[in-house]
Amino acid sequence: MGCVYCQLVKNHGHLYRGSFGLGGVVLNRLVRLSTRISTSAVAKIIQQTLALLFPIMLLGSFAEVLKFTFLTPSGYMARLFNIPGWLPFAGELTGVMGVVFHCTIDMIALYGAYGAAYYTAKWYANPELAPITGATGILAFLMIAYRPVAGNPLNFSNALMAEGLLVALVVGYFCGRIMGWLTHATMTSASFQLLTPILVIMVLAAIVSLLEHIGGTLELPTYLASFVTQHSQGHALLYVLGLGALTDLLAWMAIGGPFINAPTFTDAPSWANMNSALRQGSAWNVPYPFTDTTLFHSFANFGGSGVTLALIMAILLFSKQARSRTVSKWAIFPAIFNNHYPMMMGIPVLFNPIFLIPFVLAPLVNMVIAAGFILLKWVPVAAYPVPAGTPGPLIAFIGTNGNWLSLLLGAGLITLDVLIYWPFVQLADRVTEVDQ
Repeated sequence: MGCVYCQLVKNHGHLYRGSFGLGGVVLNRLVRLSTRISTSAVAKIIQQTLALLFPIMLLGSFAEVLKFTFLTPSGYMARLFNIPGWLPFAGELTGVMGVVFHCTIDMIALYGAYGAAYYTAKWYANPELAPITGATGILAFLMIAYRPVAGNPLNFSNALMAEGLLVALVVGYFCGRIMGWLTHATMTSASFQLLTPILVIMVLAAIVSLLEHIGGTLELPTYLASFVTQHSQGHALLYVLGLGALTDLLAWMAIGGPFINAPTFTDAPSWANMNSALRQGSAWNVPYPFTDTTLFHSFANFGGSGVTLALIMAILLFSKQARSRTVSKWAIFPAIFNNHYPMMMGIPVLFNPIFLIPFVLAPLVNMVIAAGFILLKWVPVAAYPVPAGTPGPLIAFIGTNGNWLSLLLGAGLITLDVLIYWPFVQLADRVTEVDQ
């Protein structure tokens, strides 16, 4: 571990000392942390699992964009070019894309549980047990995600299946460790002795499922809307900034946050803003200028969480790593329509300490600057609904009914975001060089 860091400093130390001052200290600490983490067994297991999931998530992302943006009548491109009106078999294609989307992105955590269990078993137990351990990881995660409802006994939590990748990785990891603890090197996947570790895993999964059912969930989006409408706009601004940063932090941790990935314009503040704009004939002077729609979705979600579109641009402009550039090129199409999943798995951004700071900082800077423009009455707020899949930089423009300064503000912010990502992209390149 120490040798990896020493080699990096020896080869590139001049880039992190002297002229960078405090920034150089921060980068050096990031190097230490990144190299320490990347050489650990847990990090290797996560990296291998994310590499396994990347092609699944990439295909699912393309399917999601095609379904909701190009083929669904309410989608941005569908409305712009009337695609469902002239494309043959548009309904059938929508159905096919829906199947791909639901079987990939909507179930990605299930595959993550398999991958984590599989690679943990290869690392800590007999490699021959990896396939059965992966299957056991799927079983344990399904038991935890099981949510029977009236009329549908075979139902699973969509929040866990689609947004519970962190939970799935933890479940898979412990499945692999339990398999390692309760088996020995001579066991094979055909051994009846495997019944004991599998039974232990099933019992633990059942206990977790019971505790989760007792615990219940908190409806954060509903609570957010009530907070915005019941408190001063100064408090609402701080609340939106805090929850926006929390959303990006949780996205980096593979957990669904309080803000969803696209504006819905169906919450109480959005309805009030839209009604006010329709009465006045403009989006100026609406009652709730600071909401997730007017700040987070309009200015801080370009390409998805963490302003992923800026990361793609920074990699294509400044990175010399062929793999990162290839992943970014594949991810451009989904990211234009605010789908960040390929970058999260492919770079990966998930659990990567190098990208944590810009991933949270860039959107937060965007929201603060945009709030300043709104306070100064330089731009109106996005009060009008936008079609599904509207590119991030266009949400404020369309949502303000064509305010050009909003569009220019968005362009300026994404340029600033690229500059924020720039040193971290170069740092990631150098850590990758030494790690290889």
